[in-house]
Amino acid sequence: MWTQLPSERLRSWHDFRKKINDLDTQSAIEKTYHLWCYAPFVNNYLTTDQIENWPNPWELLYENYYCDLAKSLGMLYTLYLSDHKDALEMEIRIYINPDTKQTYNLVWINQGKYVLNLEYDTIVNKTHIPQSFKLKETIKIEQLKLHNL
Repeated sequence: MWTQLPSERLRSWHDFRKKINDLDTQSAIEKTYHLWCYAPFVNNYLTTDQIENWPNPWELLYENYYCDLAKSLGMLYTLYLSDHKDALEMEIRIYINPDTKQTYNLVWINQGKYVLNLEYDTIVNKTHIPQSFKLKETIKIEQLKLHNL
């Protein structure tokens, strides 16, 4: 999907969302996370100080640039635009490891029952986040203006 032309990539993403509609919620989350783990990586595409300028779901897929934060956004968009949306309470939580200064852009689902983007291609829950990590920012789904889609 990631190497396709933009119009083909958008069609593939649409088809993927249709497929996960038929899965139970946990399987849909697993498939979504797996898909986004393999998106091509670039450094510093999105920043949290310009949320109002973030691409909408179709722009994100069309542009095909995915920093760690953009991948988290893509996961959230995918699940939000699926039939599972009503069963999922989602937000992006940004943590900092104070020892290494590494940033973690996590997709936080259902009060941390599912946490994506902490461990590669492995869904964990909130108990896996080290207590030493500091919560830097929470981006609520309402901030993304998805209700008009």
